[in-house]
Amino acid sequence: MKRIIPVIILVVTLLTGFVQLQAQDKSKSSEPAVSVLRFNCISTSDDSIQLIATVSIKHEEGSKNLANAPVVFYATGTDGDKKIGEVKTDFHGEAILKIPAKNQYPRNEQQMLNLKATYEGNDKFEASEGEFGLKPAKLKVSFYEEDSVRYVKVEGTQLNADGTETSIGAVDLTVGIPKLFSVLKIADISLDSTGVGSAEFPGGIIGDSLGNLTVIASIEEHEIFGNVKGYSSNSWGLQKHLISPDRPTRELWTPIAPLWMIITLIVMLLGVWGHYMYAVIQLVLINKSSGKTKKESKS
Repeated sequence: MKRIIPVIILVVTLLTGFVQLQAQDKSKSSEPAVSVLRFNCISTSDDSIQLIATVSIKHEEGSKNLANAPVVFYATGTDGDKKIGEVKTDFHGEAILKIPAKNQYPRNEQQMLNLKATYEGNDKFEASEGEFGLKPAKLKVSFYEEDSVRYVKVEGTQLNADGTETSIGAVDLTVGIPKLFSVLKIADISLDSTGVGSAEFPGGIIGDSLGNLTVIASIEEHEIFGNVKGYSSNSWGLQKHLISPDRPTRELWTPIAPLWMIITLIVMLLGVWGHYMYAVIQLVLINKSSGKTKKESKS
């Protein structure tokens, strides 16, 4: 009897711990998961502001974008929040809404728009929100030649609350050409007090089959203007079909593989098939030697 009592106590302790763990798991599963909303705004050259909200959910394994989540966009001011619109997130967890740069939404003393994106959440996911402030601006990209040298020119303007446009002033920006997964920077430009700046356009950049290039001028994370992008195109690139197959391009494929890749593949295949042939020859020799051994043992 004395031996049974410690065993009973041990079993009761283990069962109690197991029940507590199950209760903790249930309480954890009943709690909504933490959601994160990242909010960004971009003034574009088509006189619009792009509102981009990305909703993700935090897990123990990491974070995952949340699809089909309703995101509501607001313009905030002293008189409260004014609803702009509602968009559901796509497969990548992004909800995108475009609004005109010329609008009647409230501004602060610096004539900046204060925008907000909210996700109300549900039983499974917590609510989250993000805010962004900017003054609408625009970048105009153009091109010209002078003494056989090609230049890219950028003019920046800001949109005031009364609808007028004035110079953006002295601002630093970058000029680039979009690649497959990023942007190839080709110049840094500092706009003068009139909001105008230029830089020499480099040669030898591969374009499409007609030599067309898309050029982007960007202001990123400015304390007043936020993010601003201006787009334009020219035909100063090299035509893709005139490029030698051996010359590196911005693509992940080419019609003809480079010579070094062909040689490497041939060497690897010869090595693999050489090992196969060596193994077959060794098996044949082993079979022959075992046959001779049997004959000698019989004789």
